[in-house]
Amino acid sequence: MKRYLSASILLMLSLREPSLSPAAPPTPPPPSPFASPATPKVGPAAAAPARPWKCCDAAPCTKSIPPICHCRDEVEQCDAACKDCVPSTSHPSLYVCNDQYIGDPGPICRPWNCCDLAPCTRSIPPICRCLDEVDQCAATCKDCAASTSDPSRRGCQDVFRGWPGPRCTLEGNGVGN
Repeated sequence: MKRYLSASILLMLSLREPSLSPAAPPTPPPPSPFASPATPKVGPAAAAPARPWKCCDAAPCTKSIPPICHCRDEVEQCDAACKDCVPSTSHPSLYVCNDQYIGDPGPICRPWNCCDLAPCTRSIPPICRCLDEVDQCAATCKDCAASTSDPSRRGCQDVFRGWPGPRCTLEGNGVGN
């Protein structure tokens, strides 16, 4: 048995490829039959395309890595980076960007992170405000004003078209934002 084993090892060593010798440079692997010209390049030479929206509140993404996302927000005007801006099917005066983006969907658009007291209209999509009083408004709030009841507290005066987002507290009686 040892005799056959040593003979097969000698045969394999004598048949080895000349490119595997230490003096020869390694040969590149043959091209994959699955590679196509549409396969994205990886590394510093590959420039990532710009996200087709600045922010998005409703972004369903695949569970792949990296995720493939689509923003379902209904807006008055699509972002300039959006290539496929179509009228909304539920509200014809609003638009939806049909572009898909590979990567993180980006920041949310709501002017607050969370809200416990958010009166909204019954329209679809609703038009909401957040009446929570907080120590500091969220970075996305454009009009942060001092509270009338407590000048040390602040309130975001922005009006938002869309669902108000998550509650800040489970009971709904917290300070919010």
